[in-house]
Amino acid sequence: MAALEGTPRFCAARGPGRQRRRGHRRRTGRVSPSQPGIARNSLAVAISGIATAGLGLIYWIVIGRLYPATEVGAAAAVVFAASMLAAFGNLGLGAYFERFLPVAGPASARLLTDGLAVGVLFGGLLAAGFLAFGPVEEMFADVWQMAFFPVAVASLSLFALIDHVCIGLQRAEWSAAKNIVHAVVKLVAAAAVAAVAGRQGIVATWVLTALIGAVILWVIVIREIRRRAVVPVPQVLPSWRDQRRFIVGNYGIYVASSLTPLLLPMIVIGQVGAGQNAYFAMVWQLITAVIVLLTMLIGPYVAEASAGSTDLRHLTYRFIAIMMGVAGAATAGLSTIGPLFLRLAGDDYADNGTPLLRVASAALPLAAVGLIFVAVSRVRNRLWPALAAQVAGALVNLGLATALLGGHGIVAVGWSTIASEALIVLLVIVPLIRGVRAFVRTGPTPDQESVRSTAPGALSK
Repeated sequence: MAALEGTPRFCAARGPGRQRRRGHRRRTGRVSPSQPGIARNSLAVAISGIATAGLGLIYWIVIGRLYPATEVGAAAAVVFAASMLAAFGNLGLGAYFERFLPVAGPASARLLTDGLAVGVLFGGLLAAGFLAFGPVEEMFADVWQMAFFPVAVASLSLFALIDHVCIGLQRAEWSAAKNIVHAVVKLVAAAAVAAVAGRQGIVATWVLTALIGAVILWVIVIREIRRRAVVPVPQVLPSWRDQRRFIVGNYGIYVASSLTPLLLPMIVIGQVGAGQNAYFAMVWQLITAVIVLLTMLIGPYVAEASAGSTDLRHLTYRFIAIMMGVAGAATAGLSTIGPLFLRLAGDDYADNGTPLLRVASAALPLAAVGLIFVAVSRVRNRLWPALAAQVAGALVNLGLATALLGGHGIVAVGWSTIASEALIVLLVIVPLIRGVRAFVRTGPTPDQESVRSTAPGALSK
Protein backbone atom coordinates (compact mmCIF):
# COMPACT_ATOMS: atom_id res chain seq x y z
CA MET A 1 0.00 0.00 0.00
CA ALA A 2 1.38 3.39 -0.93
CA ALA A 3 2.12 5.63 1.97
CA LEU A 4 0.77 9.10 2.39
CA GLU A 5 2.81 11.82 0.75
CA GLY A 6 5.70 12.90 2.92
CA THR A 7 5.41 9.95 5.31
CA PRO A 8 7.51 6.77 5.49
CA ARG A 9 6.75 3.88 3.15
CA PHE A 10 6.51 0.49 4.72
CA CYS A 11 7.60 -2.75 3.11
CA ALA A 12 5.16 -5.60 3.18
CA ALA A 13 5.29 -7.78 6.26
CA ARG A 14 6.99 -11.16 5.82
CA GLY A 15 4.95 -13.14 8.25
CA PRO A 16 4.37 -13.05 11.98
CA GLY A 17 7.19 -15.46 12.78
CA ARG A 18 9.86 -13.28 11.26
CA GLN A 19 8.38 -10.20 12.89
CA ARG A 20 8.53 -11.84 16.30
CA ARG A 21 12.11 -12.99 15.79
CA ARG A 22 13.19 -9.45 14.94
CA GLY A 23 11.29 -7.93 17.81
CA HIS A 24 8.67 -6.17 15.72
CA ARG A 25 5.25 -5.34 17.12
CA ARG A 26 2.03 -4.00 15.74
CA ARG A 27 1.54 -0.28 16.09
CA THR A 28 -0.88 0.11 18.94
CA GLY A 29 -0.54 3.79 19.69
CA ARG A 30 1.83 3.07 22.58
CA VAL A 31 5.42 4.16 22.87
CA SER A 32 8.30 2.83 24.87
CA PRO A 33 8.94 4.22 28.35
CA SER A 34 12.00 6.07 27.03
CA GLN A 35 9.89 7.86 24.41
CA PRO A 36 7.08 9.94 25.95
CA GLY A 37 3.76 9.81 24.11
CA ILE A 38 1.34 12.50 23.00
CA ALA A 39 -0.40 12.71 26.38
CA ARG A 40 2.81 13.43 28.28
CA ASN A 41 4.18 15.84 25.69
CA SER A 42 0.83 17.64 25.42
CA LEU A 43 0.71 17.96 29.20
CA ALA A 44 4.22 19.42 29.23
CA VAL A 45 3.25 21.95 26.55
CA ALA A 46 0.09 22.91 28.43
CA ILE A 47 1.91 23.31 31.75
CA SER A 48 4.56 25.43 30.05
CA GLY A 49 1.98 27.71 28.44
CA ILE A 50 -0.11 28.17 31.58
CA ALA A 51 2.86 28.61 33.92
CA THR A 52 4.70 31.11 31.72
CA ALA A 53 1.49 33.10 31.19
CA GLY A 54 0.94 33.35 34.94
CA LEU A 55 4.57 34.14 35.66
CA GLY A 56 4.53 36.70 32.85
CA LEU A 57 1.66 38.53 34.53
CA ILE A 58 3.57 38.53 37.82
CA TYR A 59 6.69 39.74 35.99
CA TRP A 60 5.06 42.88 34.62
CA ILE A 61 3.35 43.64 37.94
CA VAL A 62 6.69 43.50 39.77
CA ILE A 63 8.56 45.38 37.04
CA GLY A 64 5.88 48.06 37.12
CA ARG A 65 6.61 48.65 40.79
CA LEU A 66 10.41 48.69 40.40
CA TYR A 67 10.84 50.81 37.26
CA PRO A 68 9.35 54.15 36.10
CA ALA A 69 6.27 53.76 33.93
CA THR A 70 7.96 55.35 30.90
CA GLU A 71 10.84 52.88 31.09
CA VAL A 72 8.46 49.93 31.47
CA GLY A 73 6.43 51.08 28.48
CA ALA A 74 9.49 51.51 26.28
CA ALA A 75 10.97 48.17 27.35
CA ALA A 76 7.66 46.38 26.77
CA ALA A 77 7.52 47.83 23.26
CA VAL A 78 11.06 46.62 22.53
CA VAL A 79 10.40 43.12 23.87
CA PHE A 80 7.10 42.86 21.98
CA ALA A 81 8.67 44.08 18.74
CA ALA A 82 11.65 41.73 19.10
CA SER A 83 9.36 38.78 19.83
CA MET A 84 7.14 39.50 16.82
CA LEU A 85 10.10 39.96 14.47
CA ALA A 86 11.65 36.74 15.77
CA ALA A 87 8.38 34.88 15.14
CA PHE A 88 8.02 36.19 11.60
CA GLY A 89 11.74 35.72 10.91
CA ASN A 90 11.56 32.05 11.91
CA LEU A 91 9.67 31.38 8.65
CA GLY A 92 7.57 28.70 10.32
CA LEU A 93 10.64 26.48 10.78
CA GLY A 94 9.40 25.40 14.20
CA ALA A 95 6.64 23.36 12.56
CA TYR A 96 9.22 22.12 10.03
CA PHE A 97 11.31 20.70 12.87
CA GLU A 98 8.26 19.04 14.43
CA ARG A 99 7.33 17.43 11.12
CA PHE A 100 10.68 16.35 9.69
CA LEU A 101 13.10 15.97 12.60
CA PRO A 102 11.52 12.63 13.62
CA VAL A 103 12.41 11.18 10.18
CA ALA A 104 15.71 12.99 9.55
CA GLY A 105 17.87 10.15 10.87
CA PRO A 106 21.59 10.85 10.29
CA ALA A 107 20.70 14.27 8.83
CA SER A 108 19.18 15.50 12.12
CA ALA A 109 22.14 17.58 13.30
CA ARG A 110 22.60 19.22 9.91
CA LEU A 111 18.88 19.91 9.58
CA LEU A 112 18.82 21.61 12.98
CA THR A 113 21.98 23.63 12.43
CA ASP A 114 20.88 24.89 9.03
CA GLY A 115 17.33 25.60 10.18
CA LEU A 116 18.36 27.53 13.28
CA ALA A 117 20.89 29.52 11.25
CA VAL A 118 18.21 30.48 8.71
CA GLY A 119 15.74 31.49 11.43
CA VAL A 120 18.29 33.61 13.29
CA LEU A 121 19.53 35.23 10.05
CA PHE A 122 16.07 36.24 8.84
CA GLY A 123 15.20 37.53 12.30
CA GLY A 124 18.31 39.69 12.22
CA LEU A 125 17.40 41.03 8.78
CA LEU A 126 13.91 41.99 9.96
CA ALA A 127 15.47 43.70 12.97
CA ALA A 128 17.70 45.75 10.68
CA GLY A 129 14.66 46.75 8.64
CA PHE A 130 12.81 47.75 11.79
CA LEU A 131 15.70 49.97 12.86
CA ALA A 132 15.62 51.63 9.45
CA PHE A 133 11.87 52.29 9.29
CA GLY A 134 10.41 51.75 12.78
CA PRO A 135 9.70 54.23 15.63
CA VAL A 136 13.22 53.99 17.03
CA GLU A 137 13.24 57.42 18.72
CA GLU A 138 10.38 56.45 21.04
CA MET A 139 11.75 52.96 21.82
CA PHE A 140 15.51 53.42 22.17
CA ALA A 141 17.36 55.92 24.34
CA ASP A 142 20.75 55.70 22.58
CA VAL A 143 22.65 54.02 19.77
CA TRP A 144 23.80 51.17 22.00
CA GLN A 145 20.22 50.11 22.65
CA MET A 146 19.59 50.19 18.92
CA ALA A 147 22.69 48.07 18.29
CA PHE A 148 21.49 45.54 20.86
CA PHE A 149 18.10 45.14 19.16
CA PRO A 150 19.24 42.70 16.40
CA VAL A 151 20.93 40.63 19.10
CA ALA A 152 17.63 40.56 20.97
CA VAL A 153 15.70 39.39 17.91
CA ALA A 154 18.26 36.69 17.06
CA SER A 155 18.34 35.45 20.67
CA LEU A 156 14.55 35.27 20.96
CA SER A 157 14.42 33.51 17.60
CA LEU A 158 16.77 30.80 18.87
CA PHE A 159 14.87 30.68 22.17
CA ALA A 160 11.58 30.01 20.37
CA LEU A 161 12.87 27.55 17.77
CA ILE A 162 14.57 25.31 20.32
CA ASP A 163 11.12 24.63 21.83
CA HIS A 164 9.98 23.09 18.56
CA VAL A 165 13.19 21.07 18.33
CA CYS A 166 12.41 19.51 21.72
CA ILE A 167 8.88 18.72 20.58
CA GLY A 168 10.26 17.15 17.40
CA LEU A 169 12.44 14.94 19.59
CA GLN A 170 9.33 14.17 21.68
CA ARG A 171 10.96 15.78 24.72
CA ALA A 172 8.55 18.64 25.33
CA GLU A 173 9.31 18.57 29.05
CA TRP A 174 12.75 20.02 28.28
CA SER A 175 11.31 23.11 26.64
CA ALA A 176 8.73 23.42 29.42
CA ALA A 177 11.49 23.42 32.04
CA LYS A 178 13.48 25.99 30.04
CA ASN A 179 10.52 28.35 29.69
CA ILE A 180 9.49 28.17 33.34
CA VAL A 181 13.06 28.65 34.59
CA HIS A 182 13.52 31.59 32.22
CA ALA A 183 10.30 33.21 33.47
CA VAL A 184 11.63 33.11 37.03
CA VAL A 185 15.28 33.99 36.33
CA LYS A 186 14.50 37.00 34.14
CA LEU A 187 12.33 38.43 36.92
CA VAL A 188 15.07 37.98 39.50
CA ALA A 189 17.68 39.47 37.15
CA ALA A 190 15.54 42.49 36.24
CA ALA A 191 14.80 43.15 39.90
CA ALA A 192 18.50 42.91 40.74
CA VAL A 193 19.49 45.68 38.30
CA ALA A 194 16.47 47.92 38.87
CA ALA A 195 18.45 50.40 40.95
CA VAL A 196 21.12 51.00 38.30
CA ALA A 197 19.41 50.37 34.95
CA GLY A 198 16.39 51.66 33.10
CA ARG A 199 14.63 50.14 30.12
CA GLN A 200 17.83 48.49 28.92
CA GLY A 201 18.04 46.59 32.20
CA ILE A 202 14.63 45.07 31.52
CA VAL A 203 15.43 44.24 27.90
CA ALA A 204 18.97 42.98 28.50
CA THR A 205 18.05 40.68 31.38
CA TRP A 206 15.11 39.29 29.38
CA VAL A 207 17.23 38.64 26.28
CA LEU A 208 20.47 37.43 27.87
CA THR A 209 18.72 34.96 30.17
CA ALA A 210 16.79 33.68 27.14
CA LEU A 211 20.01 33.26 25.17
CA ILE A 212 21.72 31.39 28.00
CA GLY A 213 18.72 29.09 28.39
CA ALA A 214 18.59 28.39 24.66
CA VAL A 215 22.32 27.59 24.49
CA ILE A 216 22.12 25.22 27.46
CA LEU A 217 19.16 23.42 25.93
CA TRP A 218 20.94 23.31 22.55
CA VAL A 219 23.83 21.41 24.19
CA ILE A 220 21.34 18.95 25.69
CA VAL A 221 19.63 18.50 22.32
CA ILE A 222 22.90 17.78 20.51
CA ARG A 223 23.82 15.20 23.14
CA GLU A 224 20.42 13.56 22.69
CA ILE A 225 20.86 13.42 18.92
CA ARG A 226 24.30 11.84 19.31
CA ARG A 227 22.90 9.33 21.80
CA ARG A 228 20.18 8.31 19.38
CA ALA A 229 22.72 8.03 16.56
CA VAL A 230 24.19 4.98 18.32
CA VAL A 231 21.20 3.03 17.00
CA PRO A 232 21.13 3.52 13.20
CA VAL A 233 17.85 5.04 12.00
CA PRO A 234 17.15 5.42 8.26
CA GLN A 235 16.64 8.88 6.81
CA VAL A 236 13.09 9.23 5.49
CA LEU A 237 13.10 12.87 4.48
CA PRO A 238 11.03 13.68 1.40
CA SER A 239 12.46 15.63 -1.50
CA TRP A 240 13.62 19.19 -0.97
CA ARG A 241 10.74 20.30 -3.19
CA ASP A 242 8.25 18.75 -0.77
CA GLN A 243 10.06 20.26 2.21
CA ARG A 244 10.03 23.68 0.58
CA ARG A 245 6.33 23.33 -0.16
CA PHE A 246 5.74 22.54 3.52
CA ILE A 247 7.72 25.59 4.67
CA VAL A 248 5.92 27.96 2.31
CA GLY A 249 2.44 26.61 3.08
CA ASN A 250 2.98 26.55 6.82
CA TYR A 251 4.45 30.05 6.87
CA GLY A 252 1.44 31.28 4.91
CA ILE A 253 -0.85 29.76 7.54
CA TYR A 254 1.12 31.49 10.29
CA VAL A 255 0.91 34.87 8.58
CA ALA A 256 -2.82 34.47 7.84
CA SER A 257 -3.61 33.43 11.41
CA SER A 258 -1.55 36.35 12.75
CA LEU A 259 -3.46 38.98 10.78
CA THR A 260 -6.55 38.89 12.98
CA PRO A 261 -4.89 39.42 16.40
CA LEU A 262 -2.62 42.09 14.92
CA LEU A 263 -5.30 44.10 13.12
CA LEU A 264 -8.39 43.69 15.30
CA PRO A 265 -7.19 46.09 18.06
CA MET A 266 -6.57 48.75 15.42
CA ILE A 267 -10.05 48.23 13.96
CA VAL A 268 -11.66 48.36 17.41
CA ILE A 269 -9.92 51.56 18.47
CA GLY A 270 -10.72 53.16 15.13
CA GLN A 271 -14.42 52.23 15.24
CA VAL A 272 -15.38 52.60 18.92
CA GLY A 273 -12.50 54.43 20.61
CA ALA A 274 -9.74 53.77 23.11
CA GLY A 275 -12.10 53.26 26.07
CA GLN A 276 -13.92 50.34 24.47
CA ASN A 277 -10.60 49.00 23.21
CA ALA A 278 -9.44 48.64 26.82
CA TYR A 279 -12.39 46.31 27.54
CA PHE A 280 -11.80 44.48 24.27
CA ALA A 281 -8.08 44.00 24.99
CA MET A 282 -8.74 42.44 28.39
CA VAL A 283 -11.18 39.91 26.92
CA TRP A 284 -9.08 39.22 23.85
CA GLN A 285 -6.07 38.31 25.96
CA LEU A 286 -8.09 35.49 27.49
CA ILE A 287 -9.36 34.24 24.12
CA THR A 288 -5.92 34.51 22.54
CA ALA A 289 -4.34 32.58 25.43
CA VAL A 290 -6.61 29.61 24.69
CA ILE A 291 -5.91 29.81 20.94
CA VAL A 292 -2.17 29.85 21.63
CA LEU A 293 -2.51 26.81 23.89
CA LEU A 294 -4.47 24.91 21.23
CA THR A 295 -1.85 25.83 18.65
CA MET A 296 0.94 24.61 20.91
CA LEU A 297 -0.80 21.23 21.29
CA ILE A 298 -0.40 20.60 17.55
CA GLY A 299 3.35 20.05 17.87
CA PRO A 300 3.39 16.87 19.99
CA TYR A 301 0.84 15.24 17.68
CA VAL A 302 2.72 16.11 14.49
CA ALA A 303 6.03 14.91 15.93
CA GLU A 304 4.68 11.56 17.10
CA ALA A 305 2.68 11.00 13.92
CA SER A 306 5.72 11.78 11.77
CA ALA A 307 7.93 9.38 13.72
CA GLY A 308 5.90 6.45 12.35
CA SER A 309 6.09 4.45 15.60
CA THR A 310 2.40 4.61 16.53
CA ASP A 311 -0.97 3.73 15.06
CA LEU A 312 -2.09 6.91 13.29
CA ARG A 313 -5.74 6.00 13.78
CA HIS A 314 -5.55 5.88 17.57
CA LEU A 315 -3.09 8.75 17.74
CA THR A 316 -5.28 11.07 15.66
CA TYR A 317 -8.41 10.20 17.62
CA ARG A 318 -6.58 10.89 20.88
CA PHE A 319 -5.35 14.21 19.51
CA ILE A 320 -8.87 15.20 18.45
CA ALA A 321 -10.16 14.28 21.91
CA ILE A 322 -7.45 16.40 23.58
CA MET A 323 -8.12 19.42 21.36
CA MET A 324 -11.89 19.31 21.67
CA GLY A 325 -11.65 18.63 25.40
CA VAL A 326 -9.41 21.65 25.98
CA ALA A 327 -11.57 23.88 23.77
CA GLY A 328 -14.79 22.74 25.45
CA ALA A 329 -13.36 23.21 28.93
CA ALA A 330 -12.09 26.67 27.99
CA THR A 331 -15.50 27.67 26.64
CA ALA A 332 -17.23 26.53 29.83
CA GLY A 333 -14.61 28.14 32.07
CA LEU A 334 -14.52 31.49 30.29
CA SER A 335 -18.32 31.68 30.15
CA THR A 336 -18.76 31.03 33.87
CA ILE A 337 -15.57 32.06 35.66
CA GLY A 338 -14.30 34.57 33.10
CA PRO A 339 -16.73 37.35 34.11
CA LEU A 340 -15.50 37.08 37.70
CA PHE A 341 -11.95 37.60 36.47
CA LEU A 342 -13.06 40.68 34.54
CA ARG A 343 -14.72 42.07 37.65
CA LEU A 344 -11.36 41.95 39.43
CA ALA A 345 -10.19 44.55 36.94
CA GLY A 346 -13.27 46.68 37.62
CA ASP A 347 -17.04 46.68 37.30
CA ASP A 348 -16.83 48.52 34.00
CA TYR A 349 -14.62 45.76 32.55
CA ALA A 350 -17.13 43.12 33.61
CA ASP A 351 -20.16 45.06 32.36
CA ASN A 352 -18.67 45.85 28.97
CA GLY A 353 -16.52 42.75 28.43
CA THR A 354 -18.73 39.87 29.60
CA PRO A 355 -21.02 39.76 26.52
CA LEU A 356 -17.98 39.65 24.23
CA LEU A 357 -16.26 37.03 26.38
CA ARG A 358 -19.25 34.67 26.30
CA VAL A 359 -19.83 35.04 22.58
CA ALA A 360 -16.16 34.76 21.59
CA SER A 361 -15.55 31.76 23.85
CA ALA A 362 -18.28 29.89 21.96
CA ALA A 363 -16.01 30.05 18.89
CA LEU A 364 -13.21 28.08 20.56
CA PRO A 365 -14.49 24.56 19.67
CA LEU A 366 -14.87 25.74 16.06
CA ALA A 367 -11.33 27.10 16.14
CA ALA A 368 -10.13 23.75 17.47
CA VAL A 369 -11.55 21.98 14.40
CA GLY A 370 -9.63 24.33 12.11
CA LEU A 371 -6.42 23.73 14.05
CA ILE A 372 -6.96 19.96 13.95
CA PHE A 373 -7.11 20.24 10.17
CA VAL A 374 -3.86 22.22 10.17
CA ALA A 375 -2.21 19.47 12.21
CA VAL A 376 -3.44 16.67 9.93
CA SER A 377 -2.37 18.72 6.91
CA ARG A 378 1.14 19.06 8.33
CA VAL A 379 1.44 15.31 8.78
CA ARG A 380 0.20 14.71 5.22
CA ASN A 381 2.30 17.62 3.87
CA ARG A 382 -0.75 19.08 2.10
CA LEU A 383 -1.08 22.56 3.52
CA TRP A 384 -2.62 24.62 0.73
CA PRO A 385 -6.28 23.81 1.63
CA ALA A 386 -5.55 24.77 5.25
CA LEU A 387 -3.90 27.99 4.08
CA ALA A 388 -6.88 28.90 1.87
CA ALA A 389 -9.29 28.28 4.77
CA GLN A 390 -7.26 30.42 7.18
CA VAL A 391 -7.04 33.29 4.69
CA ALA A 392 -10.80 33.15 4.07
CA GLY A 393 -11.50 33.09 7.81
CA ALA A 394 -9.23 36.07 8.49
CA LEU A 395 -10.84 38.14 5.73
CA VAL A 396 -14.36 37.36 6.97
CA ASN A 397 -13.47 38.11 10.58
CA LEU A 398 -11.82 41.44 9.81
CA GLY A 399 -14.51 42.45 7.31
CA LEU A 400 -17.46 41.66 9.58
CA ALA A 401 -15.81 43.28 12.59
CA THR A 402 -15.25 46.47 10.60
CA ALA A 403 -18.85 46.49 9.37
CA LEU A 404 -20.56 45.67 12.68
CA LEU A 405 -18.51 47.37 15.38
CA GLY A 406 -19.97 50.83 14.87
CA GLY A 407 -23.56 49.71 15.35
CA HIS A 408 -23.21 46.87 17.86
CA GLY A 409 -20.12 47.60 19.96
CA ILE A 410 -17.29 45.23 20.82
CA VAL A 411 -19.60 42.20 21.07
CA ALA A 412 -19.64 42.33 17.28
CA VAL A 413 -16.08 40.99 17.31
CA GLY A 414 -17.39 37.87 19.02
CA TRP A 415 -20.00 37.32 16.33
CA SER A 416 -17.48 37.96 13.55
CA THR A 417 -15.15 35.42 15.18
CA ILE A 418 -17.89 32.79 15.31
CA ALA A 419 -18.77 33.45 11.67
CA SER A 420 -15.16 33.19 10.52
CA GLU A 421 -14.43 30.01 12.47
CA ALA A 422 -17.70 28.46 11.24
CA LEU A 423 -16.67 29.24 7.67
CA ILE A 424 -13.31 27.56 8.25
CA VAL A 425 -15.07 24.47 9.60
CA LEU A 426 -17.33 24.33 6.54
CA LEU A 427 -14.30 24.56 4.27
CA VAL A 428 -12.20 21.93 6.04
CA ILE A 429 -14.60 19.37 7.48
CA VAL A 430 -14.79 17.19 4.36
CA PRO A 431 -11.02 17.12 3.65
CA LEU A 432 -10.43 16.60 7.38
CA ILE A 433 -12.64 13.51 7.45
CA ARG A 434 -10.97 12.21 4.30
CA GLY A 435 -7.53 12.80 5.76
CA VAL A 436 -8.34 10.96 8.98
CA ARG A 437 -9.85 8.09 6.99
CA ALA A 438 -6.64 7.92 4.95
CA PHE A 439 -4.75 7.49 8.21
CA VAL A 440 -7.16 4.72 9.21
CA ARG A 441 -6.48 2.91 5.94
CA THR A 442 -2.73 3.00 6.56
CA GLY A 443 -2.82 1.59 10.09
CA PRO A 444 -2.31 -0.40 12.10
CA THR A 445 0.66 -1.77 10.18
CA PRO A 446 3.84 -3.54 11.26
CA ASP A 447 6.81 -1.37 12.12
CA GLN A 448 9.00 -0.92 9.11
CA GLU A 449 11.51 -3.68 8.44
CA SER A 450 13.34 -1.44 6.02
CA VAL A 451 12.70 2.14 5.12
CA ARG A 452 14.03 3.90 2.06
CA SER A 453 14.00 7.59 1.45
CA THR A 454 12.27 8.08 -1.87
CA ALA A 455 14.08 11.36 -2.36
CA PRO A 456 16.48 12.36 0.39
CA GLY A 457 16.69 16.03 1.12
CA ALA A 458 17.59 18.47 3.81
CA LEU A 459 17.18 22.09 4.59
CA SER A 460 20.65 22.95 3.38
CA LYS A 461 19.93 21.97 -0.21
